Amino acid sequence: MTAPLWTADDLIAGTGGTLGDPAVACPPILGIEIDSRNCQAGDLFAALDGTQNDGHEFIGDAAKAGAAACLVSRPNKDVPIAQIIVEDPLAGLARLGDAGRARFTGQMIGITGSVGKTGSKDMLAHAVAAFGKTHASQRSFNNHIGVPLTLASLPVDADFAVQEMGMNAPGEIASLTKLARPDIALITRIASTHGGFFESLDDIAKAKAEIFQGLAVSGTAILNLDDPFYPVLGDAARTAGAARIITFGRNDDAEFCLLKARQHDRGMSVHAEIAGHELRFEMAMHGIHWAQNALGVLASVDALGLCVETAAARLASCPTPKGRGGRQSGLYHGCNITLIDDSYNASPASMMAAFASMSTTPPTIMILSEMRELGGATAAEHAALMPQINALAPRLVIALGSAMHGALDLLEDSIAAIAAADIADAVKSLDDAVEDGDIIFIKGSLGSGSWRVRDAISASLDLATSSGTPTKNGGNSHAA
Repeated sequence: MTAPLWTADDLIAGTGGTLGDPAVACPPILGIEIDSRNCQAGDLFAALDGTQNDGHEFIGDAAKAGAAACLVSRPNKDVPIAQIIVEDPLAGLARLGDAGRARFTGQMIGITGSVGKTGSKDMLAHAVAAFGKTHASQRSFNNHIGVPLTLASLPVDADFAVQEMGMNAPGEIASLTKLARPDIALITRIASTHGGFFESLDDIAKAKAEIFQGLAVSGTAILNLDDPFYPVLGDAARTAGAARIITFGRNDDAEFCLLKARQHDRGMSVHAEIAGHELRFEMAMHGIHWAQNALGVLASVDALGLCVETAAARLASCPTPKGRGGRQSGLYHGCNITLIDDSYNASPASMMAAFASMSTTPPTIMILSEMRELGGATAAEHAALMPQINALAPRLVIALGSAMHGALDLLEDSIAAIAAADIADAVKSLDDAVEDGDIIFIKGSLGSGSWRVRDAISASLDLATSSGTPTKNGGNSHAA
C-alpha cells in the first residue's frame, strides 16, 4: 500500500489552512494536482486562480474524479469533499512545498540553464534511480507553481530529489532555489532564450546564477567549462559558499571531459575522460548537446558520492523526452518516413544544436515555427538560422509564424519554401509534398505551434508497418 504524502493534520499545518467543514473528514493525501482532469483517488486538488480559468470552478470535477480534498480560498458548500481553506491557494501550496522540503532528509539536486534543463533532469533522475528512491519534477514543472507542487509531492522516504528551475525575470530563480535548497546545483548553459525579458546575455547569466543563493552549506556547483560565462557563474558559486565546483564540457581542462560522441541508429556512443580515467557509455539520444549534458549529469552523480560507471550505463535506457529530438519511423500516407520530433520548444542555441545533430544525414523536409521571447533580436536571430538550413539542404522548408516567414528569402533557390498560414495549411503542405524515404524534422517554440503539426503527423503515422528507418535515399540508416 502506498504511504500517504500528508495526513490531514500535517496537511492543515503545512498549508496554514483550516478545515472548512469539520463534519467532512479529510483522508490522507496520496498526490497533489492543479488540473482537475488529472485528479485521481486520494489527491489534493489545489484550486489555483489562473489567467484563463479559476480552479474553484472545478472543485466538483475534482471530487467526481476521486480527489480526497481541495485547497481553496472560497469553499463550495455544495460539494461533499474536504476543503482546506487558505487566503491564497498558491501561497498555501508554496507553504506546503516548503514543509515538504523541510522534512526531506535525502539529497536535493537543482538544475537550471537556458537550454537542456528538462532533458538533464530526466537523465539524472533515471541514473540515480539505480541507487535509491528518486523523486523529480514532472515534465517542465520549473516555475513558481511547478517547484512548490513538486516539493509538496516529495515522498518523505525519498533518497534523491531532482528539481528543475526556470525563469522569465530576475529574482525568480532566487525565490525558487530558496524553496528547493539544493545540495548540488547544475547549470547546463547560458544562451539567448529570454531576449524578450533581459537586455543582455550577462543579465541572463546573473539570473541563472541565482540558483546558488539557495545552495546548502558546503554544497557543490556543477558548471559547463565551455560556457563563456563560466567565470561569472564560478564566482557566483564561490560567493554563495560552494565548497566544490565540478566542471564538464569539451574543454580539455574539464574534470568531466567529452572526448567524442559518435551517432548511430540507436543513439550515441560516448567517449569521455573523468579525472584521468576513460569512460565509454551508450545513450539513447542523438546530438552532441545531449552528450555534453550527460557529462554534467555524471558530475552530479559524482558529487552525490555514487558510482559514475553504474550511472553512465543507465543512460543507454533513458529515453529522449517527448518533443526533444526523439525519432519515430513508420508509414505516413503510404510513404515510409522518419519523424524527428524536436517540437517542444526552440531558441537560437537549441536550433543550432538540433541542426548540428543532423549533419550526417540531413532532413529532407523541415517544419519550423517561429522562436519566441527574443525581443528586438527576433528578426536577426531568425535570419541567422538560414545559412545553417542552407547547409543541411532540405528539399522543402515549411514555416509557421511571421518571424520565420520573414527569413525565408535567405534560403537557397534550390530549397522550396512555404510560408504556411496556419497549422492546417502546414499539414496540407506536408501531405502534398511527402515522398517515400523522407526525413521530416519539426521544431519551434511551444507557443508557435510546431507541436500541433507533430500531433497531426503522429495521428496518421503507422508505426507497425514501418519497413525500417528511411534515409534521404530511402535506405535503412538513422538520421543523425
